[in-house]
Amino acid sequence: MISPLTPSELPAFTAACAFERIFGSRVLTALRLWGLEGEAEFFLCRRDGDPAAALCLENGVLTVAADGRVDPAEIAQLVRDRRAAEVDTDYALCAGLHAVLGGELDTCDFMAYRGAPIPEDGLVMRPAQLPAVFGVLQRSHEYYRTHLKYTPWAADWQRRLDAGLSELYQLELDGQTVGAGGISSEDDACGVIASVAVVPEYRNRGLGSSITRYLARRIQAKGKTPCLVAGYEGVARLYRGLGFEAVGCWGELYL
Repeated sequence: MISPLTPSELPAFTAACAFERIFGSRVLTALRLWGLEGEAEFFLCRRDGDPAAALCLENGVLTVAADGRVDPAEIAQLVRDRRAAEVDTDYALCAGLHAVLGGELDTCDFMAYRGAPIPEDGLVMRPAQLPAVFGVLQRSHEYYRTHLKYTPWAADWQRRLDAGLSELYQLELDGQTVGAGGISSEDDACGVIASVAVVPEYRNRGLGSSITRYLARRIQAKGKTPCLVAGYEGVARLYRGLGFEAVGCWGELYL
């Protein structure tokens, strides 16, 4: 059964966020940002009395950390009731939702860093100026050109940056911003690397790898495991070369 989150259910909800730590950390970071009275909605799914999934609906995106016992039909009903435009969760559940709801399904790997501690390499990253970073992302990723608008994107990042819940940086070379990357969410065990991008004319110089290592070092310095979502197989190959390994399969369903 899926029900709105109440204060008494917070320990169970936090436990459910750990079922899938990458999306789970996103859910937990949103809870730390908004609380139960903010602009995001939070839900807990139980099976036989035990927590089975933690869910967060924010800006039309439903993020789900689940342990495999959730009935896709239940979540599909929540999607319909709340008119969610996107669902992010593990692939098996996302495929079940796709069978019920239709839409466009995308998938690749969850990845976690399994290599040795990463040494300093001299890369200098500066705290982000949001317009410059968004420009890099739009030039680098089709997703940002087709799915995201600057104003809500910037408002989301600024709230998390102001609250100390996320980090975002830019790389400057030759007097211009040519790369970007951030730590979008964290829990007690992992930090999630996101928004790594390099503008086309500065690619094939190893800058994307250097940005990823920089962010991974920051996460390791906190005693946590660097994690990320690889957007497609070519990116997954790059991250495997840096010491990341696949730890699951994610799904994004666009409705």
